[in-house]
Amino acid sequence: MPIMAPLADIVGITRQTAILAFQFGDGFSNIVFPTSGYFMATLAISRIAWNKWLRFILPLFCLWMGAAMIFLMFANAVGWS
Repeated sequence: MPIMAPLADIVGITRQTAILAFQFGDGFSNIVFPTSGYFMATLAISRIAWNKWLRFILPLFCLWMGAAMIFLMFANAVGWS
C-alpha cells in the first residue's frame, strides 16, 4: 500500500481510486489463488477440488471483474476523492 499513493500521483488518478483498484484486486484474487491457506482448507473440508471450484467461479469472477472495471472507470471519470 505505501507504493499506491505515490504511484497514483504519478499516473494522475486520485489516491482513493488507486486504493479502490487495490482492494478490488486483492479481494477478487483471494477467492481464486490456491496459495491462500484458509481458502484451500475450506475447499478440503468441503471435499471440492480446486479445478472444480475454478470452473464454477470463473464466470462469476469475470462478471465481478467487469463490474469492478466499470466502477473504476466511473471513479476516475468523476475524480472520486
